[in-house]
Amino acid sequence: MLFLGFECTGCRRFYPPDLLYCCSSCGASLDAVYNYERWLASLSAEEWLFRPGEGVLKYRELLPLRPSASPISLGEGNTPLLKIRNISNIMNIENIYIKNETVNPTLSFKDRAQAVAVNAAADLGLSDVICASTGNTGVAAAAYAARAGLGCLVYVPAGTPEEKLAIIRAFGAELRIVEGNYGDAYEQAAREALGRGAFNLTSTYLNPYSIEGHKTIAYEIAGAFGGVPDWIVVPIGAGPLLSAIYKGFRELRLAGWIDRLPRMAGVQAAGCAPIVKAFEAGDADVAPWDSPRTIASGIADPLTTYPADGTRTLRIIRESGGAAIGVDEGDILGFRECLAREEGIVVEAASATAMAALVRLKEQGWLDKGQSIVTVATGHGLKDMAVSTI
Repeated sequence: MLFLGFECTGCRRFYPPDLLYCCSSCGASLDAVYNYERWLASLSAEEWLFRPGEGVLKYRELLPLRPSASPISLGEGNTPLLKIRNISNIMNIENIYIKNETVNPTLSFKDRAQAVAVNAAADLGLSDVICASTGNTGVAAAAYAARAGLGCLVYVPAGTPEEKLAIIRAFGAELRIVEGNYGDAYEQAAREALGRGAFNLTSTYLNPYSIEGHKTIAYEIAGAFGGVPDWIVVPIGAGPLLSAIYKGFRELRLAGWIDRLPRMAGVQAAGCAPIVKAFEAGDADVAPWDSPRTIASGIADPLTTYPADGTRTLRIIRESGGAAIGVDEGDILGFRECLAREEGIVVEAASATAMAALVRLKEQGWLDKGQSIVTVATGHGLKDMAVSTI
């Protein structure tokens, strides 16, 4: 097993594998650590990037899991990298691609994280999982818990799309709707998980196991793209998806299989943009957002009780030479419609922010016409049709 344990992202204290969420010394989030020397001694770039098999667990060597004869999977991952043609012409940007995570088993990128988290729960001998969610994490957690035979409890804020609530119930999970925003659901889930001794699968930086599933997107992009795009553009709430993708590319560079890293752009709706606000102000730390107001419910995270998560993401954006971009409601709806009618891809509002951000990135001088850009479509529009103009 190449997984060694976790390192605190603050004080750098090391922890062996266990049921952990944050550093007991300083409270900072944790990052999984591996024996990279053994990993590199065992395979080539081609063997890793084009490894056959279904599900993210084919990359088990660099996931925080024990070897297993019966891994839990729904065939997540292996999603297509599509060249955007018509919108590229409209924007006058030549090389736009979309990593289409909407074709995952529960129609979002969250399946990657929950596949890892539920397998970790089995490794740790746990029988129940709990999460807070704006919808997609709850759907994925419910599906993978059902597959594994685990009990599942999902907390969601009032206003979560009905389509997502119906799917969570269909998988047999217990659902609790919380008055307030995502931060309120987060707090209730954390208290319940602690009281029950259940595994908290909430997909901020809270669970250091689940976040590792997202970095498999980087492996797939590098293989399909044949290298490294100039930019990766990612919708973000707290930002663990962006962080994990960047970590995946860092691992590939460590192996010597790529010679540079992409610039990372994190995108938030202007009505809930704590990371963007800190980026634009030149602040080192992110502050909570007072009153989220956006149709992009999947990324409407005010970071109420965990602004340090946003600070971790902000640090990675700056390290990559990237940017944090806010987009308004009209552009979100417009690009959601544009993706459907021009490219045949129906995404939820949160996903549409990534494509909308390209206009802002170009206006602000971040993008050149010939640069290559991969946007990540995080969730399918069929799970959030109430805001649709399609």
